[in-house]
Amino acid sequence: MEQPSVIYQPFKRLKMALRSKKRKRSSITMGVVTTILASLSFTFMSACAKWLPEMPSGEMTLFRGIVGLFFIPLLCLQTKEHFFSGKHKCMLCLRGLFGSIALFFYFLSIEGLTLGDSQILSQLAAFFMCLLSPIFLKEKLPRQAIPGMLFIAIGTLCVVQIWNFNAFNMYTLFGIGGGFFSAAAYIVISRLAEKGFRSNTEIVFYFQIFSILVGLSMAGNESWILPEGWDCFFVIGLGLFALSAQMFMTWAFQHVNSLVVSFLMYSEILFHVIFGWAFWDEIMAPASWFGGALIVAGSIMLMAFKPKGIDHDTHHHSLRGRVAMPVADKEKAAGKITGGFSAASEQSLPKSS
Repeated sequence: MEQPSVIYQPFKRLKMALRSKKRKRSSITMGVVTTILASLSFTFMSACAKWLPEMPSGEMTLFRGIVGLFFIPLLCLQTKEHFFSGKHKCMLCLRGLFGSIALFFYFLSIEGLTLGDSQILSQLAAFFMCLLSPIFLKEKLPRQAIPGMLFIAIGTLCVVQIWNFNAFNMYTLFGIGGGFFSAAAYIVISRLAEKGFRSNTEIVFYFQIFSILVGLSMAGNESWILPEGWDCFFVIGLGLFALSAQMFMTWAFQHVNSLVVSFLMYSEILFHVIFGWAFWDEIMAPASWFGGALIVAGSIMLMAFKPKGIDHDTHHHSLRGRVAMPVADKEKAAGKITGGFSAASEQSLPKSS
């Protein structure tokens, strides 16, 4: 089957989305505000993990799944969806497993990196999505995607400071691993979308179940620390802020184009940097700032790729905001994932789903 041609106009698409005549200015404003609130919610979730320095990452993953499970009924009320249908169980289990491993690696990276660096490395999901799509989605890598991927690769080397062995931090490997497993989760979501699967709530449900299972398997090798005092609030915050981010993202996709949401979600990096500086006196190295800028620029360049077969309507939402978003649980936002390259840059980390 002939591959659909690709439109290389990311900023024109963004301009069209913002000037949409199909949406009132008040609706666009609401979409922008709710996207920023989603970004802040994800940042608070990361901060809650940072405020639990003594708690092992496996245990945090476990509690994140348990707390999130209690909020599933609220999500069902909002989305009007059932949390279990019994369909596509194998693929949903894979999605839950990959997303939970990504979340575990993300918590691990927070232990030894600044919040800003952890969030920057989480953006590598777009890079790995482009590498995996030709293999699992049978999509040909467009030549126009190579510059964006090179930007991301060079940016990653800058964040890791590959030239300075003494500055190397093994926790960067966990951040990179989190990006890889996030991309794997997006691949599964893409396959689910091809089969017509649309239940965002069910994806979130499987994610909570596998977060509990992955957390239990990892926590078994660590010393358990039961939360006491303020730690109980931070543990609850892991799930509560992820759920609030999920709901804000849902509202955002209802009011504004998915491309606008994708651009605005990069504010998460800024919020993480600010929180790290304000609460933990974290100062990112100049190499991290430069590398982070390259990664964001490369990810934005990847937004250029939009297979014609997906949709010609800049204002179309379809699955993009509904199915992949839970991944955000930094698997934060996604879209109508029919084309892996177009979807790759419009995602976020598996924090919420």
